[in-house]
Amino acid sequence: MKWWIILLCSLVLVVLAGCTLDNSSSNEQETETSEKVPVKVISVMDGDTIKVKYNGELKKVRYLLIDTPEMYHKQLGEQPYGREAQSKNREILNHAKNVSLEFDVGDKEDKYGRLLAYVYADGKSVQEQLVAEGLARVGYIYQPNTKYVNEFKDIQEQAKKKKIGIWRYDGYVTDRGFVKSVVEKQQHTKNSNGTYRQKDNEKSACTIKGNINSKGNKLYHMPGMAQYNNVKPEKTFCTEEEAKKAGFTKAAR
Repeated sequence: MKWWIILLCSLVLVVLAGCTLDNSSSNEQETETSEKVPVKVISVMDGDTIKVKYNGELKKVRYLLIDTPEMYHKQLGEQPYGREAQSKNREILNHAKNVSLEFDVGDKEDKYGRLLAYVYADGKSVQEQLVAEGLARVGYIYQPNTKYVNEFKDIQEQAKKKKIGIWRYDGYVTDRGFVKSVVEKQQHTKNSNGTYRQKDNEKSACTIKGNINSKGNKLYHMPGMAQYNNVKPEKTFCTEEEAKKAGFTKAAR
């Protein structure tokens, strides 16, 4: 009878050992998918795409689970708040000492060869910051890369309630992207010839141009200054005080 007991004990030990190995493998996989990989930012392309040095290669990174208005689209052109999203993305990353990527459990690259990742600046989610400021919508949700979708949606709801950024104009944000004509119609009234003119209460007194130069200096330009007409603003301000609060200093000319 003893050999039966020995055999039974051996089988139990084998089963337990198998369970231990499976759990260990699972834990290793979870650790791997949540690991943040340090990268060097080479350039900020727009609000949701950057170029980085990753594993010795130059790679584009498409931010997971968010979508910002277009900047350089061949058909759509520049969309409202696209420049603001790009500027905020650049500001966050330029001021960060450490930038890292986190991959989800699905594909690490899209069909264009871009890395698909969550991006962190000094440990803070860049995606969350863009959504919180009303400069990005939660979108392009594809299983299984959905780790933070609920958190992003909660932050998005707060931005919608505040009606800031892309949420300022009803109907501008859709499940498929952004509708530029909606903003134009809400900003302007139609003339008899079918063109639009700006509403009196929408006429912009915000003519101060904020620009970040190649050295990363944040400068603002007043109407009448020598370089004013040549400046492509990344932000506009209504008053000098507003520009200074945003960290901009007055340009020399």
